[in-house]
Amino acid sequence: MSTLRRGDNGDPVKGLQRGLNKLGSLLVVDGDFGPSTEAAVVDARVALGAPGPAEADDPLQAALVGLPDPSPELTSPGVSFIGREEVAGPAEYRRQYSHPIWPTKPSGITIGIGYDLIAVSKSKLAADWGDVLDQDAFDRLALLVGVAGTAKRLASVADIEIPLPSAVPVFLKRMLPDHIKKTRTAYPSLDTLPAARRSALISLVFNRGNDLKGDRRREMKTIRDLLAAGGDLSPVADQLDAMTRLWNPATEGGLIKRRHREAVLWRSGFEALQLA
Repeated sequence: MSTLRRGDNGDPVKGLQRGLNKLGSLLVVDGDFGPSTEAAVVDARVALGAPGPAEADDPLQAALVGLPDPSPELTSPGVSFIGREEVAGPAEYRRQYSHPIWPTKPSGITIGIGYDLIAVSKSKLAADWGDVLDQDAFDRLALLVGVAGTAKRLASVADIEIPLPSAVPVFLKRMLPDHIKKTRTAYPSLDTLPAARRSALISLVFNRGNDLKGDRRREMKTIRDLLAAGGDLSPVADQLDAMTRLWNPATEGGLIKRRHREAVLWRSGFEALQLA
């Protein structure tokens, strides 16, 4: 191995990006050592207790190679897929999501990587974020649990900053296990699937929950039936695509694109999305 730095490209950089994604860096594996990869190297040095410049020398690369996947069910490409669906990528997180947001009117105020305060209690917030937030930030965010967002509520916490290295451990260790468990409840055969297909379903449940009742959940229920029947599972991707009937392209295009990307993941795997 040789030291990799900004401006380098090719397969060695792809290997570095795969290693950084074990830490939840949410990088596209494109072989381009650009600003996002450079920032991820800086974060990795902090996480690994390996101070040094914003470049990847042999010891840092070796340490990354030796890391386990962040989630057995998802593997690092799956973690990257769901994280990027929530916040688009590390640069976008730093630019748009490091402070609380209010995504849509039905949502609550959301922090970190898709952590919606409307869906949690004060005790859950404390369990998930108590060791990350300072007391003032925690107290102000605790006032917003279980309620829908408003412009006034967002303004009351808009100055709170949660850097990506602080958000990632909550995403990996607290949020994802909860959503994987919910996905198993909806789709009991989850663990029999390849990692890319597991990731597509976990992404779906992460975004929509695991309720299978009603016409708005018609495709999710059909997916359950297809999995239970076994055999050819390629029609699952068709159901993910068909689910886009639920959203308005003019105002909810992000959800439509997410379903289509989940369908691509189901059909073609992580490579098709530059995540492996």
